[in-house]
Amino acid sequence: MKTTSSASALPTSPKENISTKNVPKGAGWFSSTTFNRMHAFGLFAFAIFVTCSIAGAHLSLALLTLCVAVQLMRGREGETESGRFWGGWKLGIEWPIIAFVVIGLVSTVISEKPFDSFHNMRHLLTILGAYAVAHSLLWHPQWRWPLLWTFMLSATAFSFFGIGEFLFGVSSKVQSTQGTTMTWGAMCVMFLAVTMQVAWSGIVRRDRWLARIQIVPQVFAMLLSFVRGAYVGFAASLFYLMRRYWSNRRLLLTRILPVLLVLILIAAVFSPETVRQRVATIFDLQTGSTQVRLVQWRHAMTIAADNLFFGVGWRDLAPVLRQYAAPDPNLPESVTQDVFSIGHFHSNYVTLLVCFGATGLAAFLWLMAAVWRRLGAAAKLATEDGRVIVDATRAAMMGFLVAGFFDWTFGDAEVVTMFWFVIGLGLGQANLEKS
Repeated sequence: MKTTSSASALPTSPKENISTKNVPKGAGWFSSTTFNRMHAFGLFAFAIFVTCSIAGAHLSLALLTLCVAVQLMRGREGETESGRFWGGWKLGIEWPIIAFVVIGLVSTVISEKPFDSFHNMRHLLTILGAYAVAHSLLWHPQWRWPLLWTFMLSATAFSFFGIGEFLFGVSSKVQSTQGTTMTWGAMCVMFLAVTMQVAWSGIVRRDRWLARIQIVPQVFAMLLSFVRGAYVGFAASLFYLMRRYWSNRRLLLTRILPVLLVLILIAAVFSPETVRQRVATIFDLQTGSTQVRLVQWRHAMTIAADNLFFGVGWRDLAPVLRQYAAPDPNLPESVTQDVFSIGHFHSNYVTLLVCFGATGLAAFLWLMAAVWRRLGAAAKLATEDGRVIVDATRAAMMGFLVAGFFDWTFGDAEVVTMFWFVIGLGLGQANLEKS
C-alpha cells in the first residue's frame, strides 16, 4: 500500500523505525528486558500522573523521554551511530514548533521582563510528551490499548475523588487534585472526549460498556467544576464526534443517541440547580466573569496594537494592563479587581497575541493545524481500533481549542501536559505494516 503524501512525514516502514526485535542483542543493559520495563513504567506512569499530579507527570515524562532518546540514538541493528537519532524522531510538526519557539525567544529578548518570559517558556518542553508517547506506541503497538485504558481509568478514579470531596463538603466545586477548578475543567474536556469516543465506537462490546460506565462520574466531575469554558469545549468535542457518524444512521440511532439521552437524563435528574444556573450564564453577558473577559479583551487589543509583531513576552500581564488602562467606575468592584489583578486574559488566543504578537499567534495556529493534519495522516495508516483512538484524540483537541477561547489553558502546565500526552496517543496509532 502506498503512503499518501499527507502522511509522508510519519514513519512509513518498519525498517525506518526502532522496535524491540531490532534492538541489537548483546548490547548490554540498554537492550535488556529491564530497559523495556523501565520504558513501559515511564509511559504508563505518565498516563496516570497526567490526570492527578504535575510533579509526577513531569518526572515520568523525563524518564520516558530518556528511554526514547536512548532507543533512537541506538538505532536498529547495524546502525548504532548517533546520526540515526536525527532521522527517526520526526513527527511532521517540527517546522511550526521551531517557528513558535524562535518567535517566543525573540519576544523574550525584547521584553521588559525577559527573565520572567524565559522562565515561562519552559512550558513548551511539554511538547516532548507528544514525541515520547507517539514513538513508544509506534515501536510497541501492544501498549496502545492498555495505555488508553490506564489513562481513562485514572481519569475516572480522580473524578470519583473530586466528587467525593464535593459531597463531603471538602470543596465547594470539584477540582480533584488540581489547584483550580479551571485546570480540572479543562482536563475533563480531554479525557471525557476520549472516553465518549470509546463508549460509542470501541471495537469490542465490552470496551464500549466499560467506557459508558466511566462517562457518568467523568461528566459529573466536569459539571460540578462549574467551568463554563469546559462545558462549551465538551460540547464542541461531542459535535465533532457526532458529525463523524452523521452519515451512519444505524450507528447514530443504536449507539450514540441512546448514550447521549441517558447521560442527559442522569445529569438533569441528579445535577444540582447551581449547575443549570451556571450553564444559563454562558449566554449572559452581564455575568461578572464574562464582563471580566470582555473588558480584558478590549484592552488587550490596544496592547497588541502597540506590540504588534512580537508582543510583550510571556509574563504577568496585570502590570501591563495597568499601564494601559484605568479602572472603570461604572463596573462592579469585583469585576474591576479581577480585570487588573489576574495575570492573563482568559483566552489562549488573546493571551498569545499579547505575549508573542501576531507572529506568535500565527505560529501557534500553524502548529495546531499541523498537529491536526498529522493526526489525519496517522488515521490513514491506522488499524480499525487505531482509528477509534485517533478520532478520540481529534475530539479532545477540538475541545481543548474551543475551551481555549475562554480560558488560558495553554499556559496551564497540567492542562498542556495532558494535551500533548493525548496528541502523542493519537500520533502513535500509525500501523507501520500497512505502509
